[in-house]
Amino acid sequence: MNWKIKSLLLFAILLSIGCGNFEQPKSKGTEYASVESLAEVDEFVNSGEGWKLIDLRKPEEFKEGHILGAVNVWRTDITDTSYAYGGMMPTQGHMEQLLSRLGITPKDTIVIYDEKAECDAARLWWILKFYGHQNTKLLNGGLASWKRLGKELAIDNHPFRSTIYRFESEPDSSMLMMFQSVRSSSDSTLLLIDTRGKEEYSGEFHKSGAAYPGHIKGAINLDWAVAVDYDGTQKFLSAQELKARYAAIGIDGTKPVVTYCHSGVRSAHTLFVLTELLGYRNIKNYDGSWIEWSHLNGQNLR
Repeated sequence: MNWKIKSLLLFAILLSIGCGNFEQPKSKGTEYASVESLAEVDEFVNSGEGWKLIDLRKPEEFKEGHILGAVNVWRTDITDTSYAYGGMMPTQGHMEQLLSRLGITPKDTIVIYDEKAECDAARLWWILKFYGHQNTKLLNGGLASWKRLGKELAIDNHPFRSTIYRFESEPDSSMLMMFQSVRSSSDSTLLLIDTRGKEEYSGEFHKSGAAYPGHIKGAINLDWAVAVDYDGTQKFLSAQELKARYAAIGIDGTKPVVTYCHSGVRSAHTLFVLTELLGYRNIKNYDGSWIEWSHLNGQNLR
């Protein structure tokens, strides 16, 4: 190649850079199947005006410091207490009343965060997704990411006006598994994933609320926290890392999966990863999880 051709090529490269046409390295997030349900802290700071921010932590933790503009919701606010056991998803009417009280409308983009790698936040995301709120995101890394960037925390409640919220579509049952369906399932290709820790799965640890310790027969154990940098940034791992960890137990997007945990919280987090970040389909969360199973499925039926 002579010097004239080399010069022309160099000029073309410099021109493309100057015009903004040079392809920049892809960010980590673009490895995911989609980032529509994932918000980064810098994205929220730069373009999140008008977003409705929900802090899903205990009220006493919220009062100690939260992101300015956030409203507080805790697990007890999103639980149906009419059952003889705890942890069940609230009714549509209950959720409409809650969202109305929080000043939210169906058109709002809701961003949810917690301080536990978005585990609790994922439960509310799943409930909102089930009932049909179209724009709901998890804040990647949650409050830990906010603090790591040195952002200020507020201690005062943010004023807001109540609304009249109504879901605009029918519930999406494609992400929900109920007790009878789990119990009667005869699909040999179905992967039942227990997303609790090893001690809960083995029965060494009997967590309160359950009638007895143990796990559903045939379930495979994979702790929900393998999907995040739990002891570090609390952010989700890369798509490549996630695929490898789930593929190790047979999850590769080709088989139907049902996730469960103690009360459908940690399993909702795993469902978020599989559906939103990896793009896998036919993934359901068993709402009642081990609490319901242990109460309705006697020990002699394990």
